Amino acid sequence: MENPEHYAFRVQINPYLLNAELNVTFAGAARPHPRHKVGPAVHNYILIHSVDQGHGTFEWQRKKRRLGPGDIFIIFPGVLFSYEADHAEPWSYRWVALQGRRVTEMLESIGVTITDPVIRGADPAYVAGILETIEHELECKSGEIITTLAADGWFRILLAEFARLNANKLHYSSADMVTDSERAVEQAIRWFQTQYMQPISIDQLATSLGYHRTHFTKVFKQLTSLSPKQYINQVRMERAKELLNTNISIEQVGNSCGFSDPLYFSKQFRKWTGESPTHYRNGLKQS
Repeated sequence: MENPEHYAFRVQINPYLLNAELNVTFAGAARPHPRHKVGPAVHNYILIHSVDQGHGTFEWQRKKRRLGPGDIFIIFPGVLFSYEADHAEPWSYRWVALQGRRVTEMLESIGVTITDPVIRGADPAYVAGILETIEHELECKSGEIITTLAADGWFRILLAEFARLNANKLHYSSADMVTDSERAVEQAIRWFQTQYMQPISIDQLATSLGYHRTHFTKVFKQLTSLSPKQYINQVRMERAKELLNTNISIEQVGNSCGFSDPLYFSKQFRKWTGESPTHYRNGLKQS
């Protein structure tokens, strides 16, 4: 696209804007002339710029920053802004625009706010690759679902990079802080809840989390009132109860919950609930 104020300029529009929470509306790149200026102006969408080369200045809320390669600046809706290319080393940059009720919330969660919309220290090539991919997805127009999922997905990867760069700005309340032991128990619980169908070695799990089994078991029981073995059995049995309310066989229920031996599964189920899987299933049917 020709633009008399730029050595190079291009933009791709997203034709599919149906997601009220998050929409990537357009993306592009430009290499403006020296002293090329945008604003003062106000947008009704969020606009993220990443500087590839050169320098320029970004001004908002009576603040001004000189920016260069690896710097990112975000324009928020309703905020008066302007930005201008350097007279000697005019910048080149890429951008992505977003709308949706969750976008501001997502940015704020990683420390990008109206009062602090600048991120420094990015790898220009890495961020450029993400933004170029978003632009390519919009250009392809693969269809509503594919374009939306791809653009949203790459934007979330970009957010993750912003979060890493902004780590020193993120502040958590004391209620949000957890000890190493609490974090280890949380990881173990997530493992139990998602991998309950697999053989699980408490020794190996404790070692992978950096603990001896005895200490890990003690900490786990302090925080959950159950030993790791009791907890995984609880997860398995609750899942078994759910599956017994379906039409799959008792053996298939056992296999789905991490028991390859149906007799052992029946024994454990009776020990946990006081009745056999068959009796429990019959009770569900009667009720």
